[in-house]
Amino acid sequence: MIGIDTNILLRLWLDDDPAQDKRIDTLLATHGGTPGSLLVMDVVLAEAVWTLRSAYDQDRRAQSLAVRSLLQEAAFAFEDREAVAAALDLFEASSCGFADCLVVAKHARQDCEFTATLDRGMRKLPGVKVF
Repeated sequence: MIGIDTNILLRLWLDDDPAQDKRIDTLLATHGGTPGSLLVMDVVLAEAVWTLRSAYDQDRRAQSLAVRSLLQEAAFAFEDREAVAAALDLFEASSCGFADCLVVAKHARQDCEFTATLDRGMRKLPGVKVF
C-alpha cells in the first residue's frame, strides 16, 4: 500500500501541470493496479477538498465529483470508505463543508451519541448538537 498526499490528489483532479501529470501517471501505473493499494487518509482528503474550494475556487459540484472519482476507483483505499461515502452524501445535501461532513459521518460510524460543536452552520446535519 502507498500513502497518497494532498498534492497528488490535487494534480490528479486538476490535471494542470503536464510534467507532474506524467509523474502521477507513472505512480498510478506502477502502484495503482491492485485494489486498495493507494491510501487516502481522512486528513489528506479533507485538506484536498478544502484546497479545491479555497485556492482553486472550485464549486461544490466540482468538489463532489472529485471525491466521487476516488470512491469509484478500486485502487483507492480510505480509513473508512463508508464514512467517506456518507460524508459525501451529507456534503451534497447540505451547505456544510466536506471536512465537517466527514467529522459527522466518522462520529456516526463510531456510534457516538452526537457530534458536539459550536459551529451553528453544522446544526442541520444529522446527529449534531450545537452548544
